[in-house]
Amino acid sequence: MEASRLRSAIVLLFALAMVAYGISIFSRPLTVDEFVRQIDQMEGEMVAVTGYLGECQVSHCMLYRNKRESDDFNHAIAAMRAKLEDGADISGSPFPDHPSVSIGSGSKSTIFELGVQSYKDGYVVIIGEATKRCRLKDVYCKDGEGEIEFSSVRSASAVF
Repeated sequence: MEASRLRSAIVLLFALAMVAYGISIFSRPLTVDEFVRQIDQMEGEMVAVTGYLGECQVSHCMLYRNKRESDDFNHAIAAMRAKLEDGADISGSPFPDHPSVSIGSGSKSTIFELGVQSYKDGYVVIIGEATKRCRLKDVYCKDGEGEIEFSSVRSASAVF
């Protein structure tokens, strides 16, 4: 009986939080592809985007369509670092061009790190404010900035 009440209270609090963020609990989160295509129209809106979260730190955190694309990126970076350590030129190194979404920690870097670390290497839904700033020409985004300013994260099933 107590567990049932607790579960009901948690569901209610989650629903209220989603409404407060302006996201319907009944709407399906956007995929990485959908978000990338619609980012211009979503500027400043609260969004929920689902994808694969690989290695993630405050300075660099990306959401990919799937694990393979995340691994491709990580392998390319590791190969480039190895070449740099050997003094080789990396300008012609192949680099995967998979759709991805950068996640900014914003002013919530501690909450971001604590929240995201338990979800890395898995499929997630990231909730936050959409911004196209990092996609503008001639704009260099600093560490911790991204196309979604992090508010929360939750587990998700694989995205196909």
